[in-house]
Amino acid sequence: MKKTLLTLLPVLLISLSVQVYAQEDETPQYLFSSGNIHISGFGGPIVELTAINEQFAVFVGGGGGVLFNQTFFLGGYGEGLTTKHYMYNLKDRVGIDEPRISFGHGGLWLGYIHKYTKAVHAGLSTKLGWGQVALYDEYYTDEHMDYKASDNVFVVIPQFEVELNLTSWFKLNVSAGYRVVTGLDKTYINSQGDRVNYYDSGKISSPEASITLLFGGFRK
Repeated sequence: MKKTLLTLLPVLLISLSVQVYAQEDETPQYLFSSGNIHISGFGGPIVELTAINEQFAVFVGGGGGVLFNQTFFLGGYGEGLTTKHYMYNLKDRVGIDEPRISFGHGGLWLGYIHKYTKAVHAGLSTKLGWGQVALYDEYYTDEHMDYKASDNVFVVIPQFEVELNLTSWFKLNVSAGYRVVTGLDKTYINSQGDRVNYYDSGKISSPEASITLLFGGFRK
Protein backbone atom coordinates (compact mmCIF):
# COMPACT_ATOMS: atom_id res chain seq x y z
CA MET A 1 0.00 0.00 0.00
CA LYS A 2 2.80 2.35 0.96
CA LYS A 3 4.66 1.56 -2.29
CA THR A 4 1.49 2.26 -4.28
CA LEU A 5 1.08 5.68 -2.66
CA LEU A 6 4.73 6.56 -3.29
CA THR A 7 4.29 5.57 -6.92
CA LEU A 8 1.10 7.59 -7.38
CA LEU A 9 2.36 10.72 -5.58
CA PRO A 10 4.63 11.97 -8.39
CA VAL A 11 1.85 11.36 -10.90
CA LEU A 12 -0.60 13.37 -8.80
CA LEU A 13 1.90 16.24 -8.38
CA ILE A 14 2.61 16.36 -12.11
CA SER A 15 -1.12 16.31 -12.90
CA LEU A 16 -1.80 19.13 -10.44
CA SER A 17 1.05 21.21 -11.87
CA VAL A 18 -0.25 20.78 -15.42
CA GLN A 19 -3.73 21.89 -14.36
CA VAL A 20 -2.41 24.99 -12.57
CA TYR A 21 -0.22 25.91 -15.54
CA ALA A 22 -3.12 25.44 -17.92
CA GLN A 23 -5.30 27.73 -15.84
CA GLU A 24 -2.58 30.42 -15.71
CA ASP A 25 -1.88 30.06 -19.42
CA GLU A 26 -5.55 30.67 -20.24
CA THR A 27 -5.49 34.03 -18.47
CA PRO A 28 -5.30 36.85 -21.09
CA GLN A 29 -2.14 38.93 -20.94
CA TYR A 30 -1.82 42.46 -22.36
CA LEU A 31 1.02 44.77 -23.27
CA PHE A 32 -1.11 47.77 -22.38
CA SER A 33 -3.60 47.81 -19.53
CA SER A 34 -4.99 50.32 -17.07
CA GLY A 35 -2.35 49.26 -14.57
CA ASN A 36 0.75 50.05 -16.61
CA ILE A 37 -0.15 52.95 -18.90
CA HIS A 38 -1.32 56.47 -18.12
CA ILE A 39 -2.85 58.73 -20.76
CA SER A 40 -3.14 62.50 -20.56
CA GLY A 41 -2.96 65.41 -22.98
CA PHE A 42 -1.47 68.83 -23.67
CA GLY A 43 -1.75 71.81 -25.98
CA GLY A 44 -0.51 75.34 -26.43
CA PRO A 45 0.88 78.10 -28.67
CA ILE A 46 4.12 77.81 -30.65
CA VAL A 47 6.44 80.64 -31.73
CA GLU A 48 9.19 79.66 -34.18
CA LEU A 49 12.23 81.84 -34.91
CA THR A 50 13.87 81.02 -38.22
CA ALA A 51 14.78 82.48 -41.63
CA ILE A 52 13.12 82.83 -45.03
CA ASN A 53 15.19 83.88 -48.04
CA GLU A 54 18.09 84.48 -45.63
CA GLN A 55 16.06 87.00 -43.61
CA PHE A 56 14.93 86.67 -40.00
CA ALA A 57 11.40 85.21 -39.89
CA VAL A 58 8.76 84.33 -37.32
CA PHE A 59 6.12 81.61 -37.54
CA VAL A 60 3.21 81.50 -35.07
CA GLY A 61 0.87 78.60 -34.48
CA GLY A 62 -0.10 75.92 -32.02
CA GLY A 63 -0.13 72.24 -31.33
CA GLY A 64 -1.23 69.53 -28.97
CA GLY A 65 -1.29 65.81 -28.44
CA VAL A 66 -1.86 62.75 -26.32
CA LEU A 67 0.77 61.84 -23.70
CA PHE A 68 1.53 58.21 -22.90
CA ASN A 69 3.11 57.72 -19.45
CA GLN A 70 4.43 61.30 -19.69
CA THR A 71 7.15 59.89 -21.95
CA PHE A 72 5.83 59.56 -25.51
CA PHE A 73 3.36 61.79 -27.31
CA LEU A 74 1.46 61.85 -30.59
CA GLY A 75 -0.51 64.82 -31.84
CA GLY A 76 -0.69 67.57 -34.40
CA TYR A 77 0.44 71.14 -35.06
CA GLY A 78 -0.05 74.05 -37.43
CA GLU A 79 1.84 77.30 -38.01
CA GLY A 80 2.12 80.15 -40.47
CA LEU A 81 4.59 82.86 -41.44
CA THR A 82 3.81 86.22 -39.78
CA THR A 83 6.78 88.41 -40.76
CA LYS A 84 6.87 90.20 -44.10
CA HIS A 85 9.07 88.84 -46.88
CA TYR A 86 8.88 89.91 -50.53
CA MET A 87 10.10 88.53 -53.83
CA TYR A 88 10.37 91.63 -55.99
CA ASN A 89 12.18 89.68 -58.69
CA LEU A 90 8.85 87.98 -59.47
CA LYS A 91 6.54 91.01 -59.39
CA ASP A 92 6.27 91.22 -63.22
CA ARG A 93 5.86 87.46 -63.45
CA VAL A 94 2.92 87.31 -61.00
CA GLY A 95 1.54 90.79 -61.68
CA ILE A 96 1.88 92.05 -58.08
CA ASP A 97 3.84 95.19 -57.13
CA GLU A 98 4.44 93.95 -53.56
CA PRO A 99 4.60 90.13 -53.86
CA ARG A 100 4.61 89.00 -50.22
CA ILE A 101 5.42 85.37 -49.31
CA SER A 102 2.72 83.25 -47.73
CA PHE A 103 3.88 80.04 -46.07
CA GLY A 104 1.87 77.79 -43.79
CA HIS A 105 2.05 74.12 -42.87
CA GLY A 106 0.68 71.60 -40.40
CA GLY A 107 0.44 67.91 -39.70
CA LEU A 108 1.70 65.30 -37.26
CA TRP A 109 3.78 65.98 -34.15
CA LEU A 110 5.41 63.10 -32.28
CA GLY A 111 8.15 62.86 -29.70
CA TYR A 112 9.91 61.41 -26.68
CA ILE A 113 10.42 63.04 -23.25
CA HIS A 114 13.43 61.93 -21.20
CA LYS A 115 13.22 61.85 -17.37
CA TYR A 116 10.05 63.90 -17.24
CA THR A 117 10.07 63.92 -13.41
CA LYS A 118 13.09 66.25 -13.37
CA ALA A 119 12.32 69.98 -13.15
CA VAL A 120 14.49 70.49 -16.23
CA HIS A 121 14.68 67.65 -18.73
CA ALA A 122 15.33 66.93 -22.40
CA GLY A 123 13.38 65.45 -25.26
CA LEU A 124 13.24 64.77 -28.99
CA SER A 125 10.41 65.47 -31.40
CA THR A 126 9.58 65.58 -35.09
CA LYS A 127 6.97 67.57 -36.98
CA LEU A 128 5.73 66.12 -40.28
CA GLY A 129 3.54 68.58 -42.15
CA TRP A 130 1.96 69.54 -45.43
CA GLY A 131 1.53 73.11 -46.60
CA GLN A 132 1.86 75.71 -49.30
CA VAL A 133 4.22 78.49 -50.35
CA ALA A 134 2.68 81.26 -52.44
CA LEU A 135 2.79 84.98 -53.25
CA TYR A 136 0.03 87.49 -52.63
CA ASP A 137 -0.67 91.21 -52.54
CA GLU A 138 -0.79 92.15 -48.86
CA TYR A 139 -3.22 94.99 -49.60
CA TYR A 140 -5.93 92.50 -50.56
CA THR A 141 -8.50 91.66 -47.90
CA ASP A 142 -8.87 88.05 -46.77
CA GLU A 143 -12.13 87.78 -48.70
CA HIS A 144 -10.38 88.70 -51.95
CA MET A 145 -6.98 87.14 -51.39
CA ASP A 146 -5.50 86.13 -54.72
CA TYR A 147 -2.55 83.77 -54.35
CA LYS A 148 -0.04 83.44 -57.17
CA ALA A 149 2.68 80.87 -57.88
CA SER A 150 1.25 78.45 -55.29
CA ASP A 151 3.46 75.45 -54.61
CA ASN A 152 2.50 72.53 -52.34
CA VAL A 153 5.24 71.33 -49.98
CA PHE A 154 6.08 68.66 -47.44
CA VAL A 155 7.86 69.81 -44.26
CA VAL A 156 9.99 67.84 -41.78
CA ILE A 157 11.29 69.47 -38.59
CA PRO A 158 13.42 67.27 -36.29
CA GLN A 159 14.01 69.01 -32.94
CA PHE A 160 16.00 68.68 -29.72
CA GLU A 161 14.02 70.03 -26.77
CA VAL A 162 14.54 71.27 -23.23
CA GLU A 163 11.48 71.42 -20.97
CA LEU A 164 10.90 73.20 -17.68
CA ASN A 165 8.23 71.85 -15.34
CA LEU A 166 6.73 75.06 -13.98
CA THR A 167 3.60 73.51 -12.42
CA SER A 168 1.73 70.21 -12.67
CA TRP A 169 -0.31 71.71 -15.55
CA PHE A 170 2.15 74.09 -17.26
CA LYS A 171 5.51 73.53 -18.97
CA LEU A 172 7.85 75.75 -20.98
CA ASN A 173 9.42 74.04 -23.98
CA VAL A 174 12.45 75.45 -25.82
CA SER A 175 13.66 73.58 -28.90
CA ALA A 176 16.14 73.83 -31.75
CA GLY A 177 16.06 72.01 -35.05
CA TYR A 178 16.06 72.31 -38.81
CA ARG A 179 13.10 72.85 -41.12
CA VAL A 180 13.43 70.74 -44.28
CA VAL A 181 11.05 71.82 -47.05
CA THR A 182 10.61 69.51 -50.04
CA GLY A 183 8.35 69.56 -53.08
CA LEU A 184 9.18 73.07 -54.31
CA ASP A 185 8.96 72.27 -57.99
CA LYS A 186 6.79 75.01 -59.53
CA THR A 187 8.67 76.62 -62.45
CA TYR A 188 8.39 79.30 -65.12
CA ILE A 189 10.27 80.21 -68.31
CA ASN A 190 12.45 83.29 -67.88
CA SER A 191 13.40 85.88 -70.51
CA GLN A 192 16.41 83.79 -71.58
CA GLY A 193 14.17 80.81 -72.27
CA ASP A 194 15.37 78.82 -69.25
CA ARG A 195 13.06 76.94 -66.91
CA VAL A 196 13.50 78.36 -63.38
CA ASN A 197 12.00 77.50 -60.01
CA TYR A 198 9.85 80.16 -58.35
CA TYR A 199 11.32 79.26 -54.95
CA ASP A 200 14.75 78.12 -53.83
CA SER A 201 14.36 75.23 -51.37
CA GLY A 202 17.72 76.13 -49.84
CA LYS A 203 16.33 79.53 -48.83
CA ILE A 204 12.99 78.20 -47.57
CA SER A 205 14.59 75.39 -45.54
CA SER A 206 16.41 76.76 -42.51
CA PRO A 207 17.60 76.17 -38.93
CA GLU A 208 14.92 77.10 -36.42
CA ALA A 209 14.28 77.58 -32.71
CA SER A 210 10.86 77.32 -31.09
CA ILE A 211 9.28 78.42 -27.83
CA THR A 212 6.15 76.51 -26.83
CA LEU A 213 3.84 77.00 -23.85
CA LEU A 214 2.34 73.65 -22.92
CA PHE A 215 -0.83 73.34 -20.85
CA GLY A 216 -2.12 69.94 -19.79
CA GLY A 217 -1.89 67.08 -17.32
CA PHE A 218 1.74 66.57 -16.34
CA ARG A 219 1.38 64.72 -13.05
CA LYS A 220 3.27 61.47 -12.54
